[in-house]
Amino acid sequence: MNKPTFYELINMVEQVNNANIIQFTEGLTKPIGISSLIVLSEIRKLEQCQPVELSNKLGYSKSSISIITKKLLDAGYIENTFDPHDRRKIYLSLTSAGNDMLREAEYLGQQYYENIYSVLTDEELLQYIEIQKKLLNKLKGSK
Repeated sequence: MNKPTFYELINMVEQVNNANIIQFTEGLTKPIGISSLIVLSEIRKLEQCQPVELSNKLGYSKSSISIITKKLLDAGYIENTFDPHDRRKIYLSLTSAGNDMLREAEYLGQQYYENIYSVLTDEELLQYIEIQKKLLNKLKGSK
């Protein structure tokens, strides 16, 4: 077997990621993207946060966070809360609809995981995760 080219590797990774995202999001009852689900999940972890915290924590640009949070606000998944001492400070928190969406996504994600990743043994899955971590660390370290 010939050593794959850089472009073949990138293409394969992209195809797997895209197929994962498309198949997963098509299973949700409401249209919501992966980035929005990641933001919802982070807001749930933090309980209440400012948009800049999300940007820093997730590595998304401030404009991306702004677009995503606007969509989440419009959908009723999050709400704004103002700091009583400084009305310029806005905090984001999950609504019950946001919690419901995350529960649905987690349930679907577990089913998807069991279906798709069941082709890998536990050992292969652990190796896959370790390889991904190793590559990510290398990419972050080479900046």
